[in-house]
Amino acid sequence: MSFSVLRILALAVAVLGVSACDESGPLKTSSGDVEASNSEVQAGVGQAVGVPPLGSTDSETDNLTEVSWWQPKASEKLTWQWQLQGEIDTTLPVQVYNIDIEASQDKIDELRERGIKIICYFSAGTVESFRDDAGLFPQEIIGEQYEDLIDERWVDYANIDALAPIMNARLDKCKSKGFDAVEIDNVDAHNYETRDAQGEVVNIGTNFNMTLDESIAYVRWLTEQAHKRGLGIGLKNAEEMVPDVVDEVDWMLVEDCYYDSWCMAATAFIDADKPVFMAEYDELVPDFAPACELAKSLGYSAIWLDSSLSNKLYLACE
Repeated sequence: MSFSVLRILALAVAVLGVSACDESGPLKTSSGDVEASNSEVQAGVGQAVGVPPLGSTDSETDNLTEVSWWQPKASEKLTWQWQLQGEIDTTLPVQVYNIDIEASQDKIDELRERGIKIICYFSAGTVESFRDDAGLFPQEIIGEQYEDLIDERWVDYANIDALAPIMNARLDKCKSKGFDAVEIDNVDAHNYETRDAQGEVVNIGTNFNMTLDESIAYVRWLTEQAHKRGLGIGLKNAEEMVPDVVDEVDWMLVEDCYYDSWCMAATAFIDADKPVFMAEYDELVPDFAPACELAKSLGYSAIWLDSSLSNKLYLACE
């Protein structure tokens, strides 16, 4: 067979190969589906979803290693605990724990041994002076005080380039400690109202005049970075973002939605079979029963606790 004929046949095979890849969709395991780990199957908590690593080129496709992350389902009716203060009580009979990034490794390991999924909490929209990496935040992106917390200030997260090294390091830390997902707090600066001494609104969006579009862009960037590392990620409050990010993030955490009458804004997550973790505080909602009934009617996983997020109070909606 002539050399030119061989080249034509090789080209045809290459074209057919590309077409087949285009039609088959995302890469999968040899069995056709991305398999969950044994612990995930035993715990019945979500599934691992695989995708090719972001940024891979055509020349790398033969050596791709799939990245997967925890993608829970609303239909699983997951039970959960949210504790950010005090000694972590690991004894609750729940399927998901949401704890601080600085939680001790022994507590994380204990939860992992029980097959519990663990969410890594950190604030992505503020700098807290007590954090080890607080000194890494450039002064030009540090803004006004966050509410009445003297050790916390808003940051200009429209400047993603300035925040990227800090947030990527935090995501790496969550991954290395064995967390399954991240809760990114304070990504709703576009809603924040600055008031003067008389209580009049003088600014919206902090002193950086943050916009909804900037908040959405930041959440999308964080989502991409988390997924690249095999971490799930959730939207915290910021109900205005739901239509824009529901297809990208993996779950939602809603705080005070019953008290503030906005729980219906998160139903798109349930429609997508993604969980809504709902928390109400006893200081604001002294009678949890009506909030629990609403949560059940909407398909949310609701808990009632004290606002310090310690282990002083915990009641699950059943």
